Amino acid sequence: MLRHARFWSCVLGLVLIAGPAAGQGRANRLISILESGKPAIGVWTAAIAAPRITKVLATSDADYIVADVEHEVLDFPTLRAFLLGVQDFSLRYRTAPRGAPVVLVKLGNRATWDPRYEIAESLKVGPAMGVWIPFVESRADLERAISAVRNAETSALGGLNIPRERRDVWPLNPKGELLVVAMIETEAGVRHAREIVETPGVSAVECVHIPDADAARILRMCLEHKVVAATDATPADVQAKIAAGYRMLSVGWDYSLLQRTLTDTVKAMRQ
Repeated sequence: MLRHARFWSCVLGLVLIAGPAAGQGRANRLISILESGKPAIGVWTAAIAAPRITKVLATSDADYIVADVEHEVLDFPTLRAFLLGVQDFSLRYRTAPRGAPVVLVKLGNRATWDPRYEIAESLKVGPAMGVWIPFVESRADLERAISAVRNAETSALGGLNIPRERRDVWPLNPKGELLVVAMIETEAGVRHAREIVETPGVSAVECVHIPDADAARILRMCLEHKVVAATDATPADVQAKIAAGYRMLSVGWDYSLLQRTLTDTVKAMRQ
């Protein structure tokens, strides 16, 4: 009974949150931030099976959460519980003025494979607002993934009263509520960076595991084509990253933040 009560409480919360957004403005507040030209702050997690971590993330005042399934066991029921949990915990415990963090699912399937089934399921099981795609190496890779997002059932977004015409990718559809983030992290991706950045439907690009010179060149491409650039940042370098043109800034992994804080706290206690 308690489980059912929590489920319906969550459903009611989703309707209460989504109703005004669907009728008066964006349901995806991360897109609202990016459209305004302001930077967005996010956090990564691979602990989607841990309810207490879900609660911490949902009430953290982050603008977005990247649920990294690539480095987790690919389990759609667990992903569904996480997506609903973020909304539920945010509704019940959040004290910050902004709404629930937007959740983007980093796929377990690489773009060089065929991620279409995973995309379809990820957007169906809960209110995910887009996908983060690892190992994009060509325009063909990205077009296949974007097509899957555009044709996904997105029944969870339907449950949020988001009209079908808005269950589309932004900014290809200016009214779209879904994001597609491409990761360039291989030599092949670097070679084809321009065609990746120029692919219609890509919302943002993140470079990892590549030389700094290549990352800087791809950042210039993103700025030239008005594609959002994503990267990691710290309080010490965030202003420089913003000045360079980055707009999606991640504080890193939740577990590393926990480990660092715990280590520093224990060290201070021992002293």
